[in-house]
Amino acid sequence: MKFEQSLSLPLFLSVFFHVLLLVLFLGNWDFFKKEEEPYKPHYVTATLVDMKPKAKAQPQQTKEQVLDSKAYEDLKNNKKQEEQRRKEAEALVQKKKEQEAKAAEAEKQKQQKIKEEQAKIAKAKAEKEAAEKKRKAEEQAKQKAEAAKKTKREQEAQEEQRRIQAALQKEEKHISESNDDVNTKSYEEMLIERVQQNWSRPPSARRGMEVTLEVNMLPTGVVTGLRIIKSSGDPAFDRSAEQAVRRVDRFTEAMQIPPDIFEKYFRVFRFTFSPEDLRS
Repeated sequence: MKFEQSLSLPLFLSVFFHVLLLVLFLGNWDFFKKEEEPYKPHYVTATLVDMKPKAKAQPQQTKEQVLDSKAYEDLKNNKKQEEQRRKEAEALVQKKKEQEAKAAEAEKQKQQKIKEEQAKIAKAKAEKEAAEKKRKAEEQAKQKAEAAKKTKREQEAQEEQRRIQAALQKEEKHISESNDDVNTKSYEEMLIERVQQNWSRPPSARRGMEVTLEVNMLPTGVVTGLRIIKSSGDPAFDRSAEQAVRRVDRFTEAMQIPPDIFEKYFRVFRFTFSPEDLRS
């Protein structure tokens, strides 16, 4: 209840002032509005100007008539002098124009000459560059041709060297094989001689009998294997051949044989026995 009483006065005042403002607004009431002063017009005075050209005043015939002869002459001389000055001024202008035209023509010729000189220099430069380019191209072509010829000569020389090398190798091989054949024969004869020295032919040996033995040897001449690969048909004859090889036991002559020849011909060696002869 106290709360309602405390709000009643402010509420009343608020409503009162709002109503007052509304009335003032609707009544368009302005306390600070000034009274408008009466408008005073300003007047401008204008003068009509006629833009049409005025007619030339007609020479007053009467004035010339009143001039005495001296004044007339002075006027005439003045006009003559004025005409002379005008002509001289025009002559000066014309002379200046001619000089300017002459200078312009000289400048034009000068620029044309400079342009022609520049074109001449550019042409000479282009011709020089073209000649240099041609010279370089010809030089490159020449170098390329020389390089090709050099390569061809080198290839031909290499091919010739290969042919010579092949011929030398062939010749060396032929010589080596010839020497091998000679040496092999001599080595065979040494081995056969050792076996013949230890061979005793049996009484049953007859003409036409033949037995072939295969002997395996080491480079030191030691026999590591012995077998009959072709029998004579007579056991005593075959056995006598085996005994002849076994008695040798070691072919010391094999140590004199070069390793390549030994491996090629004497690592496995064959003896053929016959009553007439003993051959490998």
